[in-house]
Amino acid sequence: MTMGARWLILDSQPLPLWTNRLVLLTRIKRRIDPSLLSLLAILAIVVTIVFVLEGGDGIIEGLRGSWSLTKRALPITLLGMGLAGTLQVLAPPGVVGKYMGDDSGLLGLGIGMAAGMITPGGPYVMYPIGNALMTSGAAIGPMAGYVSARNLVTVNRLVVWELPFLGWPFTVTRILVSFWMPIATVILVPIVYGLLPQGIRDKAPRKETGR
Repeated sequence: MTMGARWLILDSQPLPLWTNRLVLLTRIKRRIDPSLLSLLAILAIVVTIVFVLEGGDGIIEGLRGSWSLTKRALPITLLGMGLAGTLQVLAPPGVVGKYMGDDSGLLGLGIGMAAGMITPGGPYVMYPIGNALMTSGAAIGPMAGYVSARNLVTVNRLVVWELPFLGWPFTVTRILVSFWMPIATVILVPIVYGLLPQGIRDKAPRKETGR
């Protein structure tokens, strides 16, 4: 019997039960987000500490606080995700890639920072929109400008909150001091990001194919 015939016979035989289980566990592991496992582990530790220190009453109080936060955040989160999904239709990958992609240059950086400055709402709106932009082809530089400008120089926050409550002298001074940070971010983040191993970079949201 030749070597090729032996391999053909071996390949035709069913795999052992433990091998099938190993393949199944590997597929499940690939589908589970590591960040989800980390959050579950942290939650388990915190719940254990609360139970040891405060007993069952502490757990109940924590559940009440979680439910209160969920009632406040869930509507905004759903609206943010709806807005992000709509933006993916209005700004398809070809458009986002042209104006915010790797070859967009200074225009893409400016658009990213401008989009961050005018994005309304809190993180429940900002990050779904950011994810939609990344999966539609936005490059790392424009995305760095988007996040940085959104956190530092938001027009809505300036007009509605900062100027009325803190006054224009403080607001103008803060803007002058911090406005350079988004500019530094769009320069440094792509450089540092490019130094990361490819396996780590592959875990970031990427442009979806076939769209």
